Amino acid sequence: MYPDSYNEDIRDALQEVANVAVGQAADKIARGFGTFVQMPIPRVQIIDSVDIQMALSAAGESAKVTAVTQAFIGSGISGEALLMFTDANIKELASLMGHTGLITENVELELVLEMASMLNGVCLQGILSQLDLTVLFRHPSLLARHALVQDLLDEKRFAWHQTMAIEIDYTFEGYSLTCDLIILFHERSLERLFNKVAFLID
Repeated sequence: MYPDSYNEDIRDALQEVANVAVGQAADKIARGFGTFVQMPIPRVQIIDSVDIQMALSAAGESAKVTAVTQAFIGSGISGEALLMFTDANIKELASLMGHTGLITENVELELVLEMASMLNGVCLQGILSQLDLTVLFRHPSLLARHALVQDLLDEKRFAWHQTMAIEIDYTFEGYSLTCDLIILFHERSLERLFNKVAFLID
């Protein structure tokens, strides 16, 4: 059951907030890496934990991915940012980030965590700053390496039954690299989040 404060106006307003944040993030990321970043309109929806696999479908059912999770908390808000890299793109990631040496497992992990911290922070801060919310990020951590998408999550990893999910895809011009970011606001945060959105549109 959705929180009482949730309605289509709230969803549409949160969609617009996410759209603005994505535009800002694309500009910052492009200037940081010196390449154009394509970020399609984000998808905003409330989902149940049993349906989380559907939210991961963009990465492909048979694709093996490396996934990083980063928790955030503050201003009555908490959640997780989940970023997935298709394994086939890891060399592209190293090239984008200017790494020219041997790509060992440790180097790969460092690059993935560094990229995740940057992409997660830029997008989430862009969303929350419009709602006058601030959060603290925990250090990103490896969720899975070389794993099938359908094996990424189980209910023990995320202690929620329902979440607001914002799905954001990154594509870098001149690279085959793609990243799939899903920001999950935990159910205990939804009332606070929706009230902030309602204040914004009143």
